[in-house]
Order: sequence, then structure tokens, then C-alpha cells
Amino acid sequence: MTNVAWEESAPPRILIVDDNPTVHDAFDEILRHHGANQKLEQDETLMFGSSTESRVPKPTYQIDHALSGAEGVEKVQKSLELTAPYQVAFVDIRMPGMDGVETIERMWKLDGKVQMVICTAYADYRWEDLAKRLDQLDRLLVLKKPFHNIEVMQLASTLSMKWQLARRAEMKLEQAITLVSRRTQKLLEMQRRENLPGSESGRSGPGSGAKEVQSSVPRTFEGSDLPVILIIGEDAELVPQITQAVSSGYSVCGATGTARGLNAARENVPDLIVVDGCSLGDAGIKLCGGLKADQITSHIPVILLAADHTDETQVRALEAGVSEFLVKPLRLPVLKARVDNLLEERRKLHEYFQQLQSVYPREIAGSQMDAEFLRRVVEIVEKNIADYEFDVEKLARNLAMSRRQLFRKFKAVAGCTPNGFVRDIRLRRAAQLLRESRMTVSEIIYAVGFSDPKYFRNIFRERFGVLPGEYGNNAG
Repeated sequence: MTNVAWEESAPPRILIVDDNPTVHDAFDEILRHHGANQKLEQDETLMFGSSTESRVPKPTYQIDHALSGAEGVEKVQKSLELTAPYQVAFVDIRMPGMDGVETIERMWKLDGKVQMVICTAYADYRWEDLAKRLDQLDRLLVLKKPFHNIEVMQLASTLSMKWQLARRAEMKLEQAITLVSRRTQKLLEMQRRENLPGSESGRSGPGSGAKEVQSSVPRTFEGSDLPVILIIGEDAELVPQITQAVSSGYSVCGATGTARGLNAARENVPDLIVVDGCSLGDAGIKLCGGLKADQITSHIPVILLAADHTDETQVRALEAGVSEFLVKPLRLPVLKARVDNLLEERRKLHEYFQQLQSVYPREIAGSQMDAEFLRRVVEIVEKNIADYEFDVEKLARNLAMSRRQLFRKFKAVAGCTPNGFVRDIRLRRAAQLLRESRMTVSEIIYAVGFSDPKYFRNIFRERFGVLPGEYGNNAG
């Protein structure tokens, strides 16, 4: 069963975060499906009147409990590791230690798709204050205490369905992006073949059909070969200025504000980010720190444009992980040179990785965060190494990333695809078993997750220069 099928068939997962055990009992009574809920049915009769029609069965939920904000955050982290995310969380706003708002902030840093309900009996926060602290208000509702059973049931049902619909839309979007990318590559390949010397279309003039094909090809982050530069700031003139400065060698896009900028960076995983600290102020440096602390964006080089060059500002920028520090007024040739140098360094690092032919994180990672990311990938793959159905989709879900995010992260960190990385881990484990175990080649093939012996022998010989049966003898 695929992950999508699991999401469609499994009961929605709901997390209750409250320091009062009585509240947990109340939610259990309302939401758990143990036959007919007499109290709930009485409430429905009082609210909507009696009906002669048969009652619609109540939805079932899988409910987890946390007695503190810290425990709630831990459960969200664990749910992602198990690839069984929560759809809805009911969070008490007043709790000792970490309050409800901070709890939601931390939960959303881990999983920004959870539908949140703040439960409160007080006017603790104005909606305007919540809007400043929590950027995803489209996934946030307030439930006043004492709450009514019907309200809780309706919120649980509606929000879990909203999560499911959003997930389906996301899957369709990813499929569409992949389809566009594949079609783009096919069109470009057709054009390349038609433009070869001696082909009829290659000899045609500027109005040829091959060139109309080129102009109709859409450009996506996944399909484009050009390095992508993301500019985050409030200055609308900065994007066209930098686009002109870097000429045609890059694809440039912009995002307004720190929240949108962080979301754009996580969704698109660009090759380089320029943060306009002049228009964003202190939030610009904080954004740089947030980008470097995030698993998905930690590897991306960041250039900060600052209003001053004081030691204090430069120290704060360096502590936030900024790769380059430039002071306005911006000198575009200097910016272009810095961009070129940073991406050239990344390219040379990739060449070094390819020469190593290694999958050991400490050897191929450019930073501690990158090494930790790759270490986690290796750990997940090794845990599933005998499962021949374990693929990039499952790896991405284990890492709480989309397929596109995973591909672009791998391209930047290791200069290879996730498929190639996983395949190399399987081959290295096979080589180890050939050297150190008494298993037969056939047993090893299936033990490391290959289902086609002929394919395995071909790629093993390509990787190690000999057939599997010869490798063990040579290694001995």
C-alpha cells in the first residue's frame, strides 16, 4: 500500500495538548468512536431537533495526548519520523512553561501543515497579536472554553478533511511539476536532435518550427538547468537590478517579507539566496539564521546586503551563517562576482565528491548540518535496505520533505540524485557482504533490496569493475 493510500484509509490523527487531564478525558469522550455516544446524540437533538432518518456513523480518529507543550512538540517530531503526521492539534493556550502560542510556533517549524485549534477561556491574545507571531493563520482557529461537544466534533471533522484536501492538491501539484519537467526535457531533446548538422530543421531560418517549440517551454525550478537565485526583501527594484547584473546565466525570483521568503526558500530550494537587510532590518539577519538552521535550506549560500559595515553587524551576520556580506549602495559587478564565486566553489566541491565516490557523510558534506542530513539519509536507507519497494518517495516522506525539495537538496549538497545515492548505499552494502559473509550472490541481491539480478550485476560491474562473483575473490 502506498503512502497516499495509507493517508486516505487510516483514521485522521489528532493531538490534544493540555496540562489538565480532565480536558483530555473530555476530548476522548467526544472524539473516540466506541459505539453510539449518547451524550453527543442528545446534544445534536437539542441543537438540530429529532430526525426519523438513520444517523450517519460518526468518524473515527486516532487520538494522542500531551500534558505539556514540550511533550506536544516531541510527539509531532516523532509522528514525522514515523511518516504518520497529525492532521489536527487542539492546544491549550495557558500551560506552565511553554504556552500554547510558543508550542504552535515550534510545531509549525516541524510540520507547517497541521491544522491548529487554540483552546482558551481567556482573552490571552488579540487576533492581531497572533497574526504577528503566527504567520499561517489560514490553519489556525480559536475554540473558547467551556467548549461544546458539537463544536469539537465539527472542528475535528472539518479540519481533518481540509488537511486531506490540501494533501491531495499538493500531490497533484508535485505530479504536475514532474510531468512538466519530463515534457520539457523531451521537447528540448527533440529540439537538440533537430538542430544537429545535416537535419532539415537545423538548416531552417529564425521562423522555424523548432524555435516556436523553445519559446513555449515553461521554466520550473525542477526543470531548469540554470542556477536559481532567490531575493528576499521589501525593495521592489532589487529583483530587476540583480537580474540585469547576473545577465542570462541565472534564473532570478523574489519574495517579499521574511515569512514569505522562508517559505519560498523551503518550497523551491534555490541555489543561492540574497537577503536585503537594508529593507528588512534586524529581521534580515534573523532570517539568515533561520535559513541556516533549517534542514531543507541549511546548505544554501546566503549573501546579506547591509546598510552599514560596523563590526557588530558583521559579527552578527557571520554568527547567523552568512556566506558573503555586502554594504549598500550595491555595486552590481561585485555582487555578480560574489555570486559566481560561491556557486563555483559549490561546483568544485561536487567534483571532489564525485572523485571520492563515497557515501560517508563526513567526507562528502560541506558543513555539519549537511553531514547530519546525509547521516540521517544513510540511516533511513540502511534501515530499509532489504525493501526493494523503498524509493525516493518513501525517503522524502521519512525526511518530511517533498520530492522536489529532496532532489534539489541532494543536487546542492552532494551533486547527485537521491536515486544514485540510495543505489550506491545498496551496492556498498552488497560489496561488504560479498567480502565478509558466506551468503550467495543471489541471497545478497535480495538482502540489499534489488529484485532484478541481471540489473544488479550490470550496475555492480559498472561501479566496481568486476562481476559480483569475482569481487569477493579479488577482495580476499
